[in-house]
Amino acid sequence: MCDKSRLWKLVSPYALWFPISILAVACATTEKSKEPPKPTHYVLENADPIVATMPFPNQHPIYVKIYGGEQLLERRLAYRGWDVDHDGLIDMVEYLDDKGEVIRTSYKFNGDSDLPTPSH
Repeated sequence: MCDKSRLWKLVSPYALWFPISILAVACATTEKSKEPPKPTHYVLENADPIVATMPFPNQHPIYVKIYGGEQLLERRLAYRGWDVDHDGLIDMVEYLDDKGEVIRTSYKFNGDSDLPTPSH
């Protein structure tokens, strides 16, 4: 006959490695498969204007908030509006890239209420 204590010493370490390895693989794969959320929509946010005295224009910063579902992924300055004649209307819009560099500019100096609103 076999001695049970000798059999237990032989089987016990190998029997524990199998469930431990399954748990380790399961934990490792769940972390690697988690991807960051992808952008689903964006919202433009007008910040308070930076008021300057004449002859300098007032600056109107416009931020873009990028969401992935309900989670805010990024908020950055996307546009700068300029009120050159201090009438409260934006006369010029600068379009900014991710680094904050100007990539395009729109002007409208005819004094009507149509704004050169940011559009892509």
